[in-house]
Amino acid sequence: MSVFFRGQPIPDYAKSKHEKVKYVLTRYRDAEPISNGEFIYDLNFSRFGSSIHNLRRDGWDIVTLPSKKKGLCFYYLRSLPSEEEKQTQLRLVSNES
Repeated sequence: MSVFFRGQPIPDYAKSKHEKVKYVLTRYRDAEPISNGEFIYDLNFSRFGSSIHNLRRDGWDIVTLPSKKKGLCFYYLRSLPSEEEKQTQLRLVSNES
């Protein structure tokens, strides 16, 4: 039985609820932010906050956007740990030839 999110099937490799949260955050990162209701009702994961917390701990930059409607908030992925900019080391360059 396939699980669908925003009308699209979630691949079979995302078996656990945590893997499904990772998948939808990366798959829909350039789309409309994901609401807490979508995590709860579409993914059937009422305790998705623990996955968000663990992903942030692992270096995922996930932004939480509050809503004017009480109890509603949105999440979107800003960057993955592998996408962090590598800080280059400054080198002294002499003008001597």
